[in-house]
Amino acid sequence: MDRSQLLSAAARYRTPIVLVLGVVVVAVLVWRLLPTREPGVTIGMEGSYRVVLRGDRLEAVPYTHGDALAVRIASAVETKQGTRYDLRYMAYGPGEHDIARYLVDRQGRRPSDLPEMVVSIDALLADDESGELFGSPESPVDLNSNYYGMMALLWGLWVVLLIPLLAYGRKPRAAAERRPPPPSVPQRLRALLETAQRRSLDAEQQADLEKLLLHYWSKRLDVPAGNLVDTLERLRQHPTAGPQVRRVERWLHARDAASDGGVAHEILNELGWSGDAARGRPAA
Repeated sequence: MDRSQLLSAAARYRTPIVLVLGVVVVAVLVWRLLPTREPGVTIGMEGSYRVVLRGDRLEAVPYTHGDALAVRIASAVETKQGTRYDLRYMAYGPGEHDIARYLVDRQGRRPSDLPEMVVSIDALLADDESGELFGSPESPVDLNSNYYGMMALLWGLWVVLLIPLLAYGRKPRAAAERRPPPPSVPQRLRALLETAQRRSLDAEQQADLEKLLLHYWSKRLDVPAGNLVDTLERLRQHPTAGPQVRRVERWLHARDAASDGGVAHEILNELGWSGDAARGRPAA
């Protein structure tokens, strides 16, 4: 086929080719211009929310039963514009939820200038799904085999083989030593305070000390276990527990918290756990 024949064939099919190309271009433009919906986060899936906030460093409120969201701070990086937070959340119900409700400062108070951080959670079932389960009629299974007889034979063989294994692996048991009961919350708190007098506490020990002090006063003052923020507010209003809680918070959140044993000595004296006389008595 020479050049003239090629040009003749191209001229013959030029109109259909242009029409096909035009339809393809129009379809691509329509597909790009139509709004597309990104897949949302559903119940039980962890989502992420990134935001830059000014002010003091924030902390996530621990999850309590009944909360709509469980929020944690994956990272917090200081920038010129403020602190860049990488927040992770998991929802327990569909709808819109505000992450800002689950962020507090180091004193356990929610800042009043926090913006709304609303996330939308999709339901697992469609709107037209009722979630009801429908039973199905039972159908007899006929395997045309001696199933029950074979299973009884296999179980009997297993028991026969198990007897020598049990006899071979059995050893004379020595008298089991009576284990002492685990230390109570006051005993653990006192041990950490005494340790803080002698040396620096690591990060895990500091966190345990703060939790044990809150647990100790909650039990002693019969404060019902509920939301952590409400518990802290009630303890701070108590004339004895309040100063101790605030003192420990300032101590543990300071830069030189690990090296300051004076606060631990003061709390031991206030609780009556210092001295040789108190050492011989069980913790209250």
